[in-house]
Amino acid sequence: MTPVWVVLAAGLLVWNPRPTALVHFASTSLHNLHDHPLAAIVLSVFTLANGWGEWATWAGLSIVWVIVEIRLGWLRALVSFISGHVLATAGLALVQAIAVANHLAAVSLANVSDDVGASYGFVALAGAGLTHAVRRDRRWLVAAPALVALSVIDVTWWTMLGHAMAIGIGVALDLVVVDAAHRPRRASAAVAL
Repeated sequence: MTPVWVVLAAGLLVWNPRPTALVHFASTSLHNLHDHPLAAIVLSVFTLANGWGEWATWAGLSIVWVIVEIRLGWLRALVSFISGHVLATAGLALVQAIAVANHLAAVSLANVSDDVGASYGFVALAGAGLTHAVRRDRRWLVAAPALVALSVIDVTWWTMLGHAMAIGIGVALDLVVVDAAHRPRRASAAVAL
């Protein structure tokens, strides 16, 4: 699935003659999530706020996707990525809306025009992959600080909160999927009796 994401993101970046307008439209700001939620959530994954300058980061994160996809399989990796992006975006939007409504954050927060990117999906995927790896070999715990560093470098505290939510979603998904896969089936046990 990694090549699909890279091709779509690159195509959108190259095709769009006015990247600033696309970034504003694709931003997952409270305003856009109210006005055109589906378009904002989908387009934000494939939009880079700083254009070509972010490609090194996304290339590195795509390598994470490939590694995790090899371990988890493409479907579990894709579910982790999409769930992390969508649920962390929605969760953060809820926290922001509550903060604005209770005068804990400025009303201008509703119109943030450059909140785009796939980082929530990527860190959820990394969280799922790391959880899976730690279950097999505890030495993978040494990679946890790298995931935390990835989540807090050069971002606002709102984005850090979104990253924390996304990592939690990835970890929870991996734990739930593994537990569900190892849970005995009651229907087949009843048939065997």
